Amino acid sequence: SLEVRPPFLDHEIAEFAARLPERFKIRGRRQKYLLKRLMRNRLPAEILKRKKIGFDIPAHDWLRRELKPLLLEVVSPSAVARTGLFRAVEIQSLVHDHLEGRMNIGFHLWGLLILLLWMDRWQIQSPFPQMEEPSEPALVETSSPIL
Repeated sequence: SLEVRPPFLDHEIAEFAARLPERFKIRGRRQKYLLKRLMRNRLPAEILKRKKIGFDIPAHDWLRRELKPLLLEVVSPSAVARTGLFRAVEIQSLVHDHLEGRMNIGFHLWGLLILLLWMDRWQIQSPFPQMEEPSEPALVETSSPIL
């Protein structure tokens, strides 16, 4: 099964659905009531009545194997620093922990990979200055106690 949403992202359909009374959307535990009723003569009953089945990409494995070179290239310390959004050292630590199997954060890294590819593809410049690595905090003398 494949989940396809674009027809339901049309703003006129979304506005129509938002105006519908709740009784047309959910009946008891039956969700998507109106949509299923409209499709009952077009789709087999076993499709309309079956439980929702999730679909996940194997991001954990892909990023450890086939896509590892791409991950290391795109999510390089310099590329991450240029975004001004993340600390490169922290991101590199997460990438390393994922690749070594200490963490399973493939979905998070997948999102970061896609963000950086998108920013590069469309030449998106961060409104933030390049993120500098944290330095030792400076001690500030004050004449009044901090409450």
